[in-house]
Amino acid sequence: MFASGRFVGLSKCTVFIMVAALAIGLVHHTDHVLRFDHSGWPFRSAVNPFTYSLLAYPIALFALFGPARLFWVRWLVLLVGAGFTLWAHTAIETPDMQFAMWAHNHSLEPSQPDAHNLLDLQSRLVGILSVGVSMALNVLLVLGVVSMLWDGVKGSNAQRSLSARSP
Repeated sequence: MFASGRFVGLSKCTVFIMVAALAIGLVHHTDHVLRFDHSGWPFRSAVNPFTYSLLAYPIALFALFGPARLFWVRWLVLLVGAGFTLWAHTAIETPDMQFAMWAHNHSLEPSQPDAHNLLDLQSRLVGILSVGVSMALNVLLVLGVVSMLWDGVKGSNAQRSLSARSP
């Protein structure tokens, strides 16, 4: 079943997944800022991967609200954004780095060995939550891409069926 006309071509399931990913993304970016070692402009003077990761929000909003005629462009942009996020969470900011900044209040980032989190907190529980939020975001992004692909394939098949029935 497809969502209202506001979310052109998207099922309720896809909309739910995408909205959940946006919410978890906000929590994850807040975690970035508080961990400090993987934060950047506009919260620090450095422009770095964090800064570019903020493009996730316009990408997700375009995927959700973009025009029907650009459905496959919307999906492709979402796919690329999700791919970069998964890459960043495995190559730039590993779960070990996220955990260590909270559990030990010490950065594993080689370029910032003396960095500490902004709350000056040392908590294994918060470290586990930080990694859990990141992993949940990864899963939601993959599910969102797959669900939107499924919506597009179903929509394309429905259009072909209608075209075949037309005299």
